[in-house]
Amino acid sequence: MTDTADFWDSEPPVSDPLRDDLIHMIRSRSANAPRSLQVELGPSQVAHPCMRKMGYGIMAEPGSNPQFDPLPSIIGTAVHSWLETAAAHANEVLGRERWLSETRVEVTPGLSGTCDLYDCDTATVVDYKVVGTPRLRKFRKDVGPVYRGQVHLYGRGFENAGYPVKRVAIAFVPRGATLHSLHVWQEDYSPTLVDEILKRREQTICLLNDFDIENNPDRYMWFPTEPVDCQYCTWFSPNPTGPLQCGGAS
Repeated sequence: MTDTADFWDSEPPVSDPLRDDLIHMIRSRSANAPRSLQVELGPSQVAHPCMRKMGYGIMAEPGSNPQFDPLPSIIGTAVHSWLETAAAHANEVLGRERWLSETRVEVTPGLSGTCDLYDCDTATVVDYKVVGTPRLRKFRKDVGPVYRGQVHLYGRGFENAGYPVKRVAIAFVPRGATLHSLHVWQEDYSPTLVDEILKRREQTICLLNDFDIENNPDRYMWFPTEPVDCQYCTWFSPNPTGPLQCGGAS
């Protein structure tokens, strides 16, 4: 999710050939990044409480919502890469491996993801989120079900890999402020929450099959919806014109 307002202090500059070429170069690279080309749903998508959104994603339906500006995501990816080197440096200074960085974990068959950080000393799973100022303020009050569910799913992945998991945490890294504004949310790891999320995933898969959705796409209307950041959804349209567009939860 993006905070495009953070990037414009005034109207964007008048277009010129070099600027156009640079923007095209950046957009092209972003669109062909591994995360952009991901087909199978990962923990962040599965953690979303909207079953209709999950159904669209599982079936890889074409989106209707215009693609958002890629710059916030690009910056986030670059920050994640730098933080990986910070963890490696910390381990080197300690002379031991306290921090496991960018670890691929399997939550359940068919559902895997790469977790940002695991603290061996405290058995805490950590996920980074690089956010703009408006969303930083929002997440200080409430992290929401998607980010919360995602980090708990990573906890299950580390459990499956044989690591103890006591806590989960989300480190909100400010994109437009100082390190002093870093916000860390954390709570005890909840296997019950993970089971609920995985149950919803299985129910969605079953409904896709029971509704024969491939041959009856109009039946997407039968899926329950949840009002969580609908405007950012790939399939959101304020005036839907078919079953592959959603006007938001009602």
